[in-house]
Amino acid sequence: MRSHPIGTGPFKFVEFKPNDGIEVTRNPDYWKQDRPYLDGIEYTIIRNLSTAVLAFVAGKFDMTFPYTLTMPLLKDINAICEMSPDGVSRNLTINHGVPPFDKRELRRAMALSLDRKAFIDIITAGQGDIGGVMQPLPEGLWGMPPEILHALPGYDPDVQKSRAEARQIMEQLGYGPNNRLKAKVMTRDTRISEIRRCS
Repeated sequence: MRSHPIGTGPFKFVEFKPNDGIEVTRNPDYWKQDRPYLDGIEYTIIRNLSTAVLAFVAGKFDMTFPYTLTMPLLKDINAICEMSPDGVSRNLTINHGVPPFDKRELRRAMALSLDRKAFIDIITAGQGDIGGVMQPLPEGLWGMPPEILHALPGYDPDVQKSRAEARQIMEQLGYGPNNRLKAKVMTRDTRISEIRRCS
C-alpha cells in the first residue's frame, strides 16, 4: 500500500521514489464529470525546509504547501500568497502533578502573565487571532464570543491589569524578586504559519 496505493480519488498513482518524488495522473473514471482539471501532479520531496524554500523562490516549483513559508520570508520573495486561518493553536502545557505547579492559583498567575497578542505579533507578524481552545469567530464555528473569552484568566485585553493580579497571587505564594519561580521548559522546533498556499 505504501509503494503502490490505489483509490477512487481524482488522481491515479503513477510512481513513488523515496526521498525524490511522487507522481499522479488524472483519473478518467473519476465520479465527477470533467474533473479534475489537471492532467497530473508531480510532487518533489525535499527534506530540508531551507532548500525547499530556496527552490520555490528560484522558480523551480509552481506551488508550495502550508507551513513552508513564514511571514518574514514573504517580504523576500516574489509570490502570490493566500492567507487564511487554519485553526493551529499554540499551547503551554503544565505538569500540574509536580510542585509547585500543583497549586491552582500558581497556574492561574501563569495564565494571567501571558501577553497573547505579543506572541501573535512576534511569531506570525500579527497574522493570527486569540481564541482560547477553539478557533475564534467568525471562521471558527465554536469560537467563544469576545465578552466570554475576555473573562477567562489571561484573556483580558488589558495585559497590565492581568499581570498586576498575577503578581499579587505570586506574592501570596511567597514568590517575588528575591524568590523567583524556577521552571524547566521543553519546546519543539515546528514551523507554523498562517500561509495556506503560495504560487
